[in-house]
Amino acid sequence: MTPRWLMCLVLGLAAPAVHAQTAPVAAPESGFAEESEMDLEPLAPSPPPALPLERPTPRPFPDAVWTSGHWYWDGGEWRFKPGAWVARMPGYQFVNGYWQQDGDVWRWISGGWARPGSTDVELPIDVSSEEVATSQPPPQLQAETPPPAPAPDLTWAPGYWYWSGTQYVWVEGTWVAPPQPDLVFVAPRWHRRGHSWIFIDGGWAPRGSVRIVVPEYRHARIAVRWGHPNYFFHTWQRYPVMRGHEWNRPWGWGRPYRPRYHDASPYRDHHRGGHHGGRGGGHRGGGHRGGGHHP
Repeated sequence: MTPRWLMCLVLGLAAPAVHAQTAPVAAPESGFAEESEMDLEPLAPSPPPALPLERPTPRPFPDAVWTSGHWYWDGGEWRFKPGAWVARMPGYQFVNGYWQQDGDVWRWISGGWARPGSTDVELPIDVSSEEVATSQPPPQLQAETPPPAPAPDLTWAPGYWYWSGTQYVWVEGTWVAPPQPDLVFVAPRWHRRGHSWIFIDGGWAPRGSVRIVVPEYRHARIAVRWGHPNYFFHTWQRYPVMRGHEWNRPWGWGRPYRPRYHDASPYRDHHRGGHHGGRGGGHRGGGHRGGGHHP
């Protein structure tokens, strides 16, 4: 085999690779892609059932805001996620999410925090009402050495243990960006109550407070069985919501966006109406959504 023939062989093998890269291809900004980011936002093939009458539990603290429950499509059937309480976000009101018809399908429009007098959601969130409890005490926290922050103004969210229903699973720490500059991160924790250990969700709280206004569900990817608390978030982790060039996830916060309204939608007026205070329950106008905004 002559050197010239060998060189031609090498160039011939390399030619397909060179040809494949002649068209411009954008590289991932983060350097890696999450397995679920190619999925679509929550869609359903049919309208959701009518909302059941909800009776909120007693208000857990004075500034708590009730977020109405809603239906979600679990790949083959409708399941209902009950309403829940969340701490009031200073300078915002809560607007419930809803299902909107879009051609032959129904599209989920996330609820969250909006400015007073507006239903344009800036911080989409969803709140869990389920309580994660176990009689087994959590293991000691694992020692972590945070890597250098990949960008300025990020907060280190430490790792924690989460109960999957059968065992504790470690959720690694990560750098997270605050949804608002004046919010601080509160790490999730376990609280002992009698003979049980209760999981307290973490997330973002106003400075000087530990009451979560924007929850973070980093344990949403942990495999759980049906009937286990937070199944809703585990199921919907398959459906990140893309708005422009940012990814928003139903179980946590995302970049600001504005819900899409179609003037022809028969449910637009219902979304903008229907106040719910601490009483909860009825939804003015019937409809297929979680009510309007909360005072």
